[in-house]
Amino acid sequence: MNSILRPLSAVCTLLFVVPAFGQNKAPQNDPFLHAYANPVDNPELPRVLIIGDSISIGYTPRVRRTLDGTANVHRPKTNCRWSAYGKKHIMDWMGDSEWDVIHFNFGLWDWYGWSQDPKATPESYAASLDSIVTQLRKTGATLIFGLTTPPCTGPEKKVKIIVSEDRAQRFNDAAIAVMKKHGVKINDLYSVIGDKRAEYQKGTNDVHYNDPGRDLLATKVSESISESLPTKP
Repeated sequence: MNSILRPLSAVCTLLFVVPAFGQNKAPQNDPFLHAYANPVDNPELPRVLIIGDSISIGYTPRVRRTLDGTANVHRPKTNCRWSAYGKKHIMDWMGDSEWDVIHFNFGLWDWYGWSQDPKATPESYAASLDSIVTQLRKTGATLIFGLTTPPCTGPEKKVKIIVSEDRAQRFNDAAIAVMKKHGVKINDLYSVIGDKRAEYQKGTNDVHYNDPGRDLLATKVSESISESLPTKP
C-alpha cells in the first residue's frame, strides 16, 4: 500500500504546487514590471512619453515606479531602434495624445549598424535627429534627449565589431550639436555609466545592463524628467 500512496501523494503535490506557482507569476499588464504595459492615467498628473531602444525598455518600468503618483509614464510598445527608423515612425509613437515631457534617445543602433541599410554616419544621424526634434516640438512638450549609453568593451555579440570611443564620441558630438541648436535638454546617460561598464553591463559583448545598471539609469532618467515636469497650479 505504501508503494501506491507515494506516487499518488506526489501527483497531488504537483496539482497543488503548479497552480500556486502560476499565480505568483507577474501579470503582463503590470506597468511596474513590463515596459509595454502603459498605465491607466491619473488625469490629475502630467503625462510623460519615453521613446528609445532596448536600454530604455530596461529602465522604463523602474522610472514608472519612481515617478508613481507624480507622473503618468508611457512608451511605445516597440523597440524604437535607430534614428532613421525613428524619423519615419515618431508621429505614430506620439499618437494623438498630449504630452508634458518627452524623453527620447537614439544611438546604439546607429553606432553598430544593426538591421540598417545603408549604415548610419554621424552626419546621417544628426540629420535624422534634427527631423525627429522638429516633429517632437509640434507637441509643445518639454523635450529631453538621453545621450546614448556606452558601447560594450569587446566585439558585440551580433555584429562582432567593437565600437571605439572615438566613434561613439563623434556620434555623441553630432547629437549634442543638434540638441543645442533646438534648445533641447540633454540627459548625459553616457557619463552616468562612464568607466563602470564592467560593473553594470551584462558582458563585454553586450550593451545591455544588469539590474543595478538599470536602477542607476532609471534614477538619472527619473531625476531629469522630474525636473522638467510642469509645476502644479
